[in-house]
Amino acid sequence: MKPLSGIRIIDFTTLLPGPLASLMLCEAGADVVKIEKPGGEDMRKVEPFIHNESILFAVLNRGKKSIEVNLKDRKSLEKVKKLIKTSDVIIEQFRPGVMDKLGLSWKVIKKLNKKIVYCSITGYGQHGKKNQKAGHDLNYLAESGLLKLSTATGGSPILPITQLADIAGGSYPAFMNIILALFKAKQQKIGSYIDVSMYENLIPLAWLGLSNLVTENYSKKKLLHLNGSLARYNIYQTKDKKYIALGALENKFWKKFCSLIEAPKEVALEKISQSSILKAIQKIIKERNLSYWKKKFDEENDVCCTAVNDLNEFMEDNHIKDKQIFNKKIMIKNKKFLAIPTALDRKLINMKKINKAPTLGQHNNLIK
Repeated sequence: MKPLSGIRIIDFTTLLPGPLASLMLCEAGADVVKIEKPGGEDMRKVEPFIHNESILFAVLNRGKKSIEVNLKDRKSLEKVKKLIKTSDVIIEQFRPGVMDKLGLSWKVIKKLNKKIVYCSITGYGQHGKKNQKAGHDLNYLAESGLLKLSTATGGSPILPITQLADIAGGSYPAFMNIILALFKAKQQKIGSYIDVSMYENLIPLAWLGLSNLVTENYSKKKLLHLNGSLARYNIYQTKDKKYIALGALENKFWKKFCSLIEAPKEVALEKISQSSILKAIQKIIKERNLSYWKKKFDEENDVCCTAVNDLNEFMEDNHIKDKQIFNKKIMIKNKKFLAIPTALDRKLINMKKINKAPTLGQHNNLIK
């Protein structure tokens, strides 16, 4: 039996933040029922497509159920409310006030089901001056100050490598707080309202900059030591225009790295400025191709220096292959694709080897 077996989730969310949170709940054993508008949620229409089905939708919604319903229709709404009465969790991702207008507000739902866990995921939270402001991942990162913590040459912000606000500010906080609220419901027999603000949940990610700010060590013009100012923690280009990533923060790792690249004494002992050390290391690294450095560093466990891989190289990593990280599959029509794993421990979730995303309205019988 999985940890959340017997728990039913009613999921009104779309795109990434909510669906990833409910995917983790689904993998943990919960029965997740997606409530989709007529025509389906927007992710169903996002490329790439396999047999006219979105692979991105399949990745995020495997193992779930789908109900296609017009929530503005009174009879349909009452059927959904009936389903909610016997459910444990609601997740929604509308702008504040939308669920109220639909007749599905926290005040209404808690009267139907006193133990319900009701989670709202929004950009700026349910209250405050920005609560009605539209935004996406990039906007929340920009306003939070995080984008300015890592900049290109010249000081321009760099587009983030993934949807940090959606996942770290939305999906993970929603998942964690829902689990806590389910414990509370079981122990205290009462429900909870969870207000997830992706913008505000970025605060822990800015821990380094904020710590410097409160101690008055933060400067708009000065790079933080983990954001480019420190030679020990940086990225260096090789002769063939590939890259290595160095994270030798501890002295033993730094000493080993300097020994392997045969760095000058003043570099190893850091007797010169950080900018001078950076230039000296870059000059050495650029004398050889990545394959040379990779072989040298891969033979050592205590150096904290690795090649910068692309996704294809990552998938060929023997560490990943040997542990069978991608041993689960998604089925679209009669074709199998790799299922992207979540952060849940595989021994806890015991996921099916082959899973499918629901077709639109596949489970409408649940509200007949």
